[in-house]
Amino acid sequence: MQRTLDHAIPADLPTATAKRLTALCRAVWTAEVTGAGRQRWPRYFTADAAADARYTRVRIQAAIARRDGSASRAVVRLVWAGTDPSGTYLDGRTATVHFTREGETWNPAR
Repeated sequence: MQRTLDHAIPADLPTATAKRLTALCRAVWTAEVTGAGRQRWPRYFTADAAADARYTRVRIQAAIARRDGSASRAVVRLVWAGTDPSGTYLDGRTATVHFTREGETWNPAR
């Protein structure tokens, strides 16, 4: 699955930046679907973005980071699996998280 994503959209970020963004996105997305760790990004997870659904057995199956229009914006596309609140386990779910660079720091952005 990772190979398919890698070849779907040509790489346009330095390798180290792409690795850093995909690792960050894994943490952000896990917080998104499980609720755990949301306090790490208070501007991204506001009171309006309260975690209603709690997924379990979450794992990221593949992820790629690419530019999103400028050098200070990026988008990470990922494929993930998990068990939804009703108990249904599905893999091959897709998600997209956008990031903005502020100095040397990348932050998730809605």
